[in-house]
Amino acid sequence: MDSNQTLRWRFDISTFRLIGRDLITDRVTALFELVKNCYDANAQNVTVALENIGAGKRDPVIRIEDDGYGMSFEDIRDKWMVIGTSSKRSHPYSPEPYNRKCVGEKGIGRFAVDKLGDYVSIITKKSGEERWLKVDIDWAAYYREMNGETELRLFTDMENSYSYIDAPNKDESGTRLVISVIRDPWTKKEIEHLMREISKIVSPFANLTYPFKVKVLAPEFGINQDAVRTLDDFDLATVSLSIGVDEKSNLQQSIYYDKEKKAFEHRLIPLKSFGGVKMNIYFFDDAARRNYRKAFPNDSIDGFKVYRDGIIATPFAETNENPDLKRDVLGIDKRLWRDMFSRISTREFLGTIEITSAGNPKIIDATNRQDFVDNEEYKELKKFIITQLNALQDYKVEMRLSKRNNAEEGLKTASDDINSLMSAFNDIVAQKPELKPTVEPLLKQVRKTGKSVKTAISEQKKALEDFTRKENIYMSIMSLQQFAITITHAVRTTLNQIRDRIEFFYRYYPDPDEETLFQLYAKQMYERFKVLNRVINYMLSYSQSNINPEEVDLKKTFEEIVSDYDDVFSREGISLQTDFPDKLVLNTNRQFFRDILQNLIDNSVKAMADSEQKIVRCSYEVKNDMLEILVSDTGKGIPQEDWEQVFALYYTTTEKQGGAGVGLYIVKTRVESLRGTVSVVESEFGEIGTTIKITIPFKK
Repeated sequence: MDSNQTLRWRFDISTFRLIGRDLITDRVTALFELVKNCYDANAQNVTVALENIGAGKRDPVIRIEDDGYGMSFEDIRDKWMVIGTSSKRSHPYSPEPYNRKCVGEKGIGRFAVDKLGDYVSIITKKSGEERWLKVDIDWAAYYREMNGETELRLFTDMENSYSYIDAPNKDESGTRLVISVIRDPWTKKEIEHLMREISKIVSPFANLTYPFKVKVLAPEFGINQDAVRTLDDFDLATVSLSIGVDEKSNLQQSIYYDKEKKAFEHRLIPLKSFGGVKMNIYFFDDAARRNYRKAFPNDSIDGFKVYRDGIIATPFAETNENPDLKRDVLGIDKRLWRDMFSRISTREFLGTIEITSAGNPKIIDATNRQDFVDNEEYKELKKFIITQLNALQDYKVEMRLSKRNNAEEGLKTASDDINSLMSAFNDIVAQKPELKPTVEPLLKQVRKTGKSVKTAISEQKKALEDFTRKENIYMSIMSLQQFAITITHAVRTTLNQIRDRIEFFYRYYPDPDEETLFQLYAKQMYERFKVLNRVINYMLSYSQSNINPEEVDLKKTFEEIVSDYDDVFSREGISLQTDFPDKLVLNTNRQFFRDILQNLIDNSVKAMADSEQKIVRCSYEVKNDMLEILVSDTGKGIPQEDWEQVFALYYTTTEKQGGAGVGLYIVKTRVESLRGTVSVVESEFGEIGTTIKITIPFKK
């Protein structure tokens, strides 16, 4: 037999559905894709007209018309009707003078028309041609062939008719898509949703030499307006933030909130694997959101939009009447239930993320246009975005506390002012007794007001205590729920991994040829059991979080804990430095301090695995009625941009050393249960290592 015989791929007729109706998830996305094609065609004006598309209407039609450069017969034959055509990949910019970066590179967006209706006519003409070319595609015929019992028909065997129409204006150009036999009726809310999305197709920060305007018409619903978003949308924001990138120096800006300065600051970090990005974030507090709803009743505050070369790539979040259809790819809103008082939701900010094809080649649009390809670069980008939101989260917490303190301070000031006023009246009466009849009614009213203010102070204090109590109860419940979910997931995942390796042993042991795998799997099971045992031990200790406090000699307790590591420190060549002042006794939970210090030391040991000089330093002191604990090491350190998120569950910088991302999470939950705070600060050892700072109210 001839070994050089070949076979070719062929496409079944059902292919059109796989890359059209079944791939595009919804009708708004389908229309959105068709409008983006108009941008690639150098159109300045696009009209999306929906006629008779309401329930019960006859002959519904959707028209998309643009004034772009149009297509010739050869363009239709060799580009438009070629699946996955590479013309935009080989020519990534549209013709001069527009020179737009093309956004449709996959060559399948045109099949979005199948999501909308059974019949489409493409009417197109280039400037200078005397006739319009009209191509008719009957998707229903494809379905009849697909469902028929005849012999195999290929997608490429189907024929589509075309004809010509005389053009009154030879210089006119553009393309019109006329979609008929609409499958499902549209509602006014869907069309308004369409307008909102189309209005965001061009970044409000894009400086297009040639504008791109889209008008939406739906006469039966009284809709006739341009779908445009301007910078006016952001004017009502409480806080606006932006970050840039220095590509020449390979440095990226990142935001953090300085709690001491009470201000947002930028830090420069090395460029991440996903490349440089620009971001604009506009945060709206309660009052600003109310003003926004009045100013823009048909628009919504709905989180981030991602723009590539000035044109939208895919939305991270979008509002939808049906909550089940709302996209939350970043998981921003899913984080809320863990801490609804502090976390930032997509209903609180508008944001743009600017990327480029050249600068972010690994951030790739998913084929269904609903997300990006889930590679390592995209995962890193999502982590970076959450880091920026964490800065807003810190600001939100600060503002909430500030408002609470201002209200309390205002009442105290009012009480002091009333006392001063009463003293002034008493002085007047003492100096001029004849004024007593005149002053006495005023003094009586002041006393009455003073009592009311004192009552208000008392009630405000009670209300604050009640709110704090309820908040603590809620946070305890949510923390426990969060913990139960994550621990259950961790246990199940770990047991599944162990089960697979046990099955391998059961089936193949002993087999000399697999000895390497046996050793590897045995080691992996041992490591996973260690993690599992640690998680379960913490879960058991968590169930005892409400045990009665006891008198704790802090120096004695800390010395006992670090002495448990004598063998580890000796084996690893680690030097221990301590500074534990005498006579410091707390009425607190001893186990909490054990959990905190043990997990910090465990982390330090793993972080110093490859360090030449290995030092762990533990100290504490009392400053301004606050107990300050520092634990430092000379390990690999934590990148500064990760300081705010390193305490999240399963976040780890020591994975290769067996870190499971549990230790610092345990530290955080224990410290917060003591009403304290924990953070990463500048290392006590200068440019190397890590220092963890814990502050706990000393009087408590």
